[in-house]
Amino acid sequence: MKNQIQPKRSFVYNLKQYLLIFLASLATAVSVEVFLLPANAIVGGVLGVSSILDLLLTGLESKWYFSSGIWLIVLNIPIIIYCFLIYRRRFAVKTMVYLLLLGTELIALRECRVAELVKTVMTKEGDTYDKVLYVLLGGALHGVSLPILLSVNASTGGTDIVGLIVQKHSKKSSSDAMRFILLANAVVITVASVVFGLVNKDPAEGIDMFIYSMAALFICEIVQEAIFKGFSSAIELEITTDKPLEMTQELTTQLKHGLTSVKVVGGYSHVEREMLLCVIHKSQLVKARRIINHVDPNAFAYVENVKEVIGNGFANKEIELEQEDETDSPEQR
Repeated sequence: MKNQIQPKRSFVYNLKQYLLIFLASLATAVSVEVFLLPANAIVGGVLGVSSILDLLLTGLESKWYFSSGIWLIVLNIPIIIYCFLIYRRRFAVKTMVYLLLLGTELIALRECRVAELVKTVMTKEGDTYDKVLYVLLGGALHGVSLPILLSVNASTGGTDIVGLIVQKHSKKSSSDAMRFILLANAVVITVASVVFGLVNKDPAEGIDMFIYSMAALFICEIVQEAIFKGFSSAIELEITTDKPLEMTQELTTQLKHGLTSVKVVGGYSHVEREMLLCVIHKSQLVKARRIINHVDPNAFAYVENVKEVIGNGFANKEIELEQEDETDSPEQR
């Protein structure tokens, strides 16, 4: 029976994974093709290089063979090959699927002239489009992609993978890798802005590109940070009660989180009691309050904010590249 259930479970699991990859690629494609490129703004990394090549070679005309979608796939080929040979194959395959979907979607959006349609809808007759609004929407939408991909153990490719490779070989922390990625993106934007201004013989256009692109990059980073914090945001409950066993049973059963029991002595009464420490999701606070009041109305409890939680029961989405392990189950990979 177990062997019959496992394939179905694996199929559903993989279906959800690749559906999320599709949604991430679509968010990035709309961000770049519909909002950022029409505003002459780019994001960093290989996608930024692909975007500036698109702006310089096509002028956003319908030349799919020189569009950012084609350049994105071509420039990522050596990085994906290296990643496929050295690191986890599932990670490399998922990243490759994301890049192929993204490249195809960028080309499709260009050929269908979706950006022009959106521009018509968002602007009144006789008015010009709001460049600031485009940058805000493009940066925010692009910021959604990476957290989604990391949740399925994939990446956006380009400098993200390079940063993770640098992290692995230099033994740096994941925060150092993120700083490297941010610096690389800033360098790409700076160089692209200079080239754009020189090619168009108008320094003002290069300056505009730099300002709006950096704004889009920081908006993207802010959205990513907010989503990452949401994965592991939690609160700590500290409950002093005369019914520690009953309280522990109810909280662990209904909230699915463990507790730690600590002996404490009241400073006024000098009575020994037990304090229960429990870290839960913020969304579970109302339910926890009801449980506490039901089990022991005389219990004393207070809540503290927890900046980040690493451990079972909480999602920690910082990604580490590891050697391929063929014995991993689909759920572990």
